[in-house]
Amino acid sequence: MKVYPDYGHPKGMTGQPWFAIRSDKLYPDYGHPGGSSGQPWFKIKNNKVYPDYGHPEGMSGQPWFEMRS
Repeated sequence: MKVYPDYGHPKGMTGQPWFAIRSDKLYPDYGHPGGSSGQPWFKIKNNKVYPDYGHPEGMSGQPWFEMRS
């Protein structure tokens, strides 16, 4: 599954995926401005998205995003 910036993103929408979801982790994909990475930037837990060890600002115990349908 791929994740794309939406209309509310400060840098606007794009047709290129920024993240790929593998299991419960989000990895920067080929469309990400910083390039792709084998290090996960975010972890999904109970519909919350937390920065993971690969994120440039480091891990956090506070969620940055909430997943909704």
